[in-house]
Amino acid sequence: MNREQLERLGQRVERARLSHGWSKEQAAREARISSITWKRVEDGLGVQDVKRAKVLEVLGLDDRGEPVGGSAQDGGFVTAPGQRLRSGVSDEEVLALIDDVRSRLDAIERRIRGS
Repeated sequence: MNREQLERLGQRVERARLSHGWSKEQAAREARISSITWKRVEDGLGVQDVKRAKVLEVLGLDDRGEPVGGSAQDGGFVTAPGQRLRSGVSDEEVLALIDDVRSRLDAIERRIRGS
């Protein structure tokens, strides 16, 4: 995996962990790996394939960080009943925008804490 793929996977792992309501430490215990290894995965850093596989397995994600059993049509997300309306914006674009907002909020928080 290249750096960009690892970072994207790390973001998806973090979202999945939070949706389970787990801390990083609790998630690491569930996967039977160290919390340092878990943090490396979420930070988009390289880890042994077998350890990354444990992270994905405990969260029910495939090797791209998509929910196992999710269809390509719904992007791996559970959708509301009824007809899906297309907004002209892809799920990937929405996730990229969310990540951008998160980064900006983190920068603001760092500035506030630094003052």
